Amino acid sequence: MEKSLIKTLLRIVHSPDEKTASSRGLAQFANTHQIGRQLGRSYIFSLADKQVIKELLKIEEGVDADSTQPDAWDGLSRTDSLALGGNEKLSQACVRLNRVAVKALLGRPLCLGDEKFNLPAASHLELDWQQVEELNRHDGVMLVENWEAFEKIHQLQFEPNIPSSNPLVLFRGMPQVYSQNYVVALLEKLKLPVFAFVDYDPAGLMIAVNTPCFTKLVMPPEAMLEAAFSKCTNSERFQKQLPETQALLEQCPHPDIRHYWQIYKRAGVALPQEYFCQT
Repeated sequence: MEKSLIKTLLRIVHSPDEKTASSRGLAQFANTHQIGRQLGRSYIFSLADKQVIKELLKIEEGVDADSTQPDAWDGLSRTDSLALGGNEKLSQACVRLNRVAVKALLGRPLCLGDEKFNLPAASHLELDWQQVEELNRHDGVMLVENWEAFEKIHQLQFEPNIPSSNPLVLFRGMPQVYSQNYVVALLEKLKLPVFAFVDYDPAGLMIAVNTPCFTKLVMPPEAMLEAAFSKCTNSERFQKQLPETQALLEQCPHPDIRHYWQIYKRAGVALPQEYFCQT
């Protein structure tokens, strides 16, 4: 990405407004990643769009949007820019062809072939999905919806309630970075139980339902979940998701989905999974 586009994206995610003036670079970015909505000479970016922008900045350029202000790039040389972002040339990143991102939970090895990798916290391996299918030695897969939660999975505040002591932790992917098509192909080939760690909202439940080999939701103890819901105020996001999810969730036969959907309805808010990956 060009510095000017990075600054524009940082302004968007830090602004309380959804509307921003269009530009050639921003229009190309929005069209490429299929986010935002054009309105005349402006673009509208929802809270969900802004979260995707944050994740793209982190993955493509190594920029932490939460801690980086737009003016932080002013007057920096290319070398100085490297301290704020991970791409010295600041060029457009492309999809990692056939690649998926994998790791293991804290204190557990990533088991591939005859090797056991003890990765540093907040790190992962990027591999061809067919290599992962061939070399995997884990007995289950923990699918993580969002990049931030995947990156900070070592800070997970609860022990996953799943029948696997050492699952393969797999990032679900996102447009133009790690294609979700590769993730789906991998899961279909592995044919292992998939434990879905997704946002605690209707859309998250739908992601789980539509995931190949979905077996169980990754959940904290119910008292912990309900306490988190009681502190959450994002009812607007919950309501916006209902038209496309409610009827399907009401009819879903999966026991985990049915059980937690009732809890979600009582709470009436949308809680991001990153809530449980904080120090």
